[in-house]
Amino acid sequence: MKSRFFVNFFSVVFFTCMLIAAIPAMAQDPLRGTQLALRGINADDEENAIDDESPKNPQPKAKELKKNNSSQSSPSETKELKKDTSPQSLKPETKELKKDTSPQSLQPEIKELKKDNSPQSLEQEVKELRQEVQRIRGENDARKILEVPEEEKNKSVEDILSAVGNQYSLLKKGAIGLQYGFSYSYFSGDVFTSSGTGYYVERRANHNVTNTITGQYALLNNLTLNANVPFSYKYNLVGTASAQESTDLGDISLGFQVQPFKAGGNIPSTIFSVSISVPTGTSPYTIDPVHSLSSGSGLYSISGGVSVSKVIDPLVAFGNLSYSYSLPDSNISQRWWASDTLTKVEPGNSIGLAFGFGYALSYQASLNMSVGLSYGFNSRYTLNNSTIYETGTSLGANFNIGTGWRLTSTKSIYVGLGIGLTINDPDFSLSFTLPFDF
Repeated sequence: MKSRFFVNFFSVVFFTCMLIAAIPAMAQDPLRGTQLALRGINADDEENAIDDESPKNPQPKAKELKKNNSSQSSPSETKELKKDTSPQSLKPETKELKKDTSPQSLQPEIKELKKDNSPQSLEQEVKELRQEVQRIRGENDARKILEVPEEEKNKSVEDILSAVGNQYSLLKKGAIGLQYGFSYSYFSGDVFTSSGTGYYVERRANHNVTNTITGQYALLNNLTLNANVPFSYKYNLVGTASAQESTDLGDISLGFQVQPFKAGGNIPSTIFSVSISVPTGTSPYTIDPVHSLSSGSGLYSISGGVSVSKVIDPLVAFGNLSYSYSLPDSNISQRWWASDTLTKVEPGNSIGLAFGFGYALSYQASLNMSVGLSYGFNSRYTLNNSTIYETGTSLGANFNIGTGWRLTSTKSIYVGLGIGLTINDPDFSLSFTLPFDF
């Protein structure tokens, strides 16, 4: 009786312990509780039950395990399968998916978007835009400071044309201009002379220095009157034995310049000029050419020309075409040889052409280059009122380079160098001009 009691008692205790041990496992894994209660269920039925209760995301893994394990798997393999396919084993993957798609995982991106559209970022952009506008304004102000004003441009053009010659520029109405010019030219060549023993060759050197004062008055904006008064000094040396020297007033010229229409657009600036030369200097037809030198032409002459200039930024192109006509003189009585007297002179007319360009190096300096050509027609000399001698034509050419320097806003100085290209021109010449405007 007692033994049966103890057997029953221990049986109850044993089953109670087993139940107590099984309750936590069943709470964590319902499938394990079912396995313990239903030991007779095979592996296929167990996997189907797991597939029905497992999450959808781990389904591929469950199918893969199902393929690898046969229906005759051992209980130990069934336990391993239960361990791998339990909700607890799949929980990390589920958590990873939840982490990727949860609002918490998207929170940094949302914060970044909020940061980009925040008032602070807009304020920063406005600040950067203001700085950029200030920088652009500063650059524009700098360009305006460096940009040459229109008045300065016109002054530069006037300086370039004035450096070339007065025929290229006009004064404003009522303005008075005074200009001092200095020029030096040098001629050289071989001279054939005769003596009691025969002919021989000597070297000739001719130095000409001319000081010129030019006065201008602007009667209108497009009409300027001018007068030219030269003073010359000449020194001629032939060989080493004889020399000739002369200091005298040259031929005075009077003229005017007119600009008939205003330049603009494609129309170049065009100025017409007319001048008359009066023989106030020493005439070559009234002196002894062996011992004296002349300071003038001895004849009246009329010259006319047209000058054009065009600004082709950054250059100023210019050109001049002129024609000179000298009046014949029949009241001449000059002894040439012992039995011959010069009684009439009909000098040949001449045509001149010059062209070149100028360039403003800076506000204070300009550079110009030009080429001048001249063609002289035949001259006729009458001896003893009966015999006529006629000369041939002549051609002259020279190359000129000059520069202008602005001393102040109203005063400039011009320097030029000329190089003769034929025997009829000086070997070289230097010129210096200083204008004054009132």
